[in-house]
Amino acid sequence: MSKTSGNRFRIGIKEFLWSVKLFAASAIVAFMLSIAVYVVMTIFAEPQPVNAAISATASAAMAKVEVGARYISPMWSIFVFNTIAIFTTSFGTGLFSYIHNIFSGEFSFRSKHRIYAAVSIKIDKLFTIFYRHIRRIASIFDPGFSKINIENKTDENTHQDAETSSVWDFCGYTRDDYRMFAYILPYTVPVLILMINGMLLGVLLAFFIFNGAMSGYEIMGLQGIAIGVFYTLSYFVFSILPHGIIELPVLFLAASLGYRFAYVQSKAVIDEGFFMGDDIESINRDVSRINSVTTMYLKSRYLWSMFGVTVGLLLVAAYIEIYVTPGVVEYVMVVVERVLNGEFV
Repeated sequence: MSKTSGNRFRIGIKEFLWSVKLFAASAIVAFMLSIAVYVVMTIFAEPQPVNAAISATASAAMAKVEVGARYISPMWSIFVFNTIAIFTTSFGTGLFSYIHNIFSGEFSFRSKHRIYAAVSIKIDKLFTIFYRHIRRIASIFDPGFSKINIENKTDENTHQDAETSSVWDFCGYTRDDYRMFAYILPYTVPVLILMINGMLLGVLLAFFIFNGAMSGYEIMGLQGIAIGVFYTLSYFVFSILPHGIIELPVLFLAASLGYRFAYVQSKAVIDEGFFMGDDIESINRDVSRINSVTTMYLKSRYLWSMFGVTVGLLLVAAYIEIYVTPGVVEYVMVVVERVLNGEFV
């Protein structure tokens, strides 16, 4: 592998900012939706007391860690789960691209089994409209989609009249639909990981703020809202900040690696004209070319070096979360209570 080829997967500020923006956007949307849901729920049920809310939320967030802690220490449990998440985000993005091998094998199977192909075409067409909407939405944010030409109906039907049938005759979607799929596929893992983690943070933040506001209102009236929010927000921030200041950048780095790989592979789909052929042999050649890019990424020294750095940072973060964060939270909440007692009592 040449040095130039390996450098294709190096990340920069552009990739890191992409990860931060997607995470932040997911957190904001989840926060706003959660607040709206909590407001509606309050109409029909009493909100939980703040202490019970904190306990319930913390228990839900730590559920996976508690399961692991049955077999290993809490610190190592946190470390293992976080490492799995980072591995999935960075390496899993590349591994997910091997799904093209399954599809190419299925194309070949369809061409040899017409009844199976006929049933599969009907199933494919159920999702075609959904795929087209994805294309339209994605085109707004990514100009790369405009380079994937939409086959018209006439072109789609010409395959059926040709002496040599096209592989796309056995599909309920067009060549360009599959090219769109190949283009967007590598982005799937980093996008989902960032969105899930961002949404989780947004939901938890909304949960703490809303319950703090409602508890403060029940105890002290309108002025208690600000006090309750300040109290629960302080707890929330400092229960995450000591180790989160390491964990979040590590997540962004891993997602940036996945995003960079996705960009390189998706650009190849456009620039090198992947999946433009009509026969199984052509599809298999393009799958091999995609596999070549994927293998180059998974074997790159840069990826393994970055993964090693992130794993080391996660170990430090896990230690902080178990042995430092609880003490920080306890100290901060004592200070917060003294501030509130001295100013409002």
